[in-house]
Amino acid sequence: MELETQIAVLAIVLIVAIGAATVLPSLADSDTSTGNFTLNNSPPTIISFTLYEADCTNTTDTMDPQTEYALKIDISDNNTLNDISEIKVILKTNSTSTSVLDNATDKATYNWTPSGGPTEGWSLVGPSGSTWNITDNSSAPSDFSATTGTWWLHFKPGKVARKTIDDNSRWDIYVKVTDNGGLTTEDIECVCNMSWYGEISALNKSYSFGSINLSDTNKSISSPDDGNIDVKTISNGNYKIQGKSENWEDDNGNTAVLDSDGNLDSGEFALRASSQSDVGSSNLVSTSYANIPGYNNVNGPTAETGAINPIYQWVSVADSGLPSGTYEGDFYVQISND
Repeated sequence: MELETQIAVLAIVLIVAIGAATVLPSLADSDTSTGNFTLNNSPPTIISFTLYEADCTNTTDTMDPQTEYALKIDISDNNTLNDISEIKVILKTNSTSTSVLDNATDKATYNWTPSGGPTEGWSLVGPSGSTWNITDNSSAPSDFSATTGTWWLHFKPGKVARKTIDDNSRWDIYVKVTDNGGLTTEDIECVCNMSWYGEISALNKSYSFGSINLSDTNKSISSPDDGNIDVKTISNGNYKIQGKSENWEDDNGNTAVLDSDGNLDSGEFALRASSQSDVGSSNLVSTSYANIPGYNNVNGPTAETGAINPIYQWVSVADSGLPSGTYEGDFYVQISND
């Protein structure tokens, strides 16, 4: 009986001890410390740029002077496109540095800034006063709150943009993008060839050999008084000047037949032409285009204002078969790359 009482007391004590442990106060606590890092501004990214024909549909690797082309430029910026402050585009021959002055034959620079305007911020920087140009089809993205967008530069190469003849005269496209923080990214690709281009115009629209007689040989031009007719050529590469003529007639319908073999038969006349004032350097002019001596391989490119080329001529007439009168006919000139 006494042992049972002791066990009961011990049980009571244990229960009390356990009950006391559950009401002890907690010793845990908490607080905060704030960290930070600064994310530096990252430069914009040129995703790609591609040259298209003016329709913006067909890509191309060849350009023709005075023909419109479209350069598509895709750009991204983590700070949105509002961060883009400038896009520079340089078209140049790949032997030309991006740092040289713009010039009509080898380098042209275009620029975009967020200024709006008829070409959506695009402008031609140089060469000024040239036939390089920019068209109103140029554009910028419509949403500058986006992080990626497309710019289109529509332009026409100048008349004397150097013809591609080897790797050193292929054309590069260089793109440089700058953001509002002054960070830049750039890229360059050798993408295309420039086709040959040529223009020719006669500055002397009429000329005369004056009065001549039957059997006269190699009578030179008397008007203009310098003895030649001037033609102006514009070209972006080497070229040839070619000439031809036809039968000449007088007001009464009489025909002087153009000689083609150097032997004047009755009723015929002959024309000779050269770049030099010496008839010995000349060739017969025929009814088909042929190179004029001295102009069978003229170095180009010319200046954009063109080059002046004098053409000397001499006339010979048969000893019979031509009634008296004033005979007139056309002398045709053409510029050729062939």
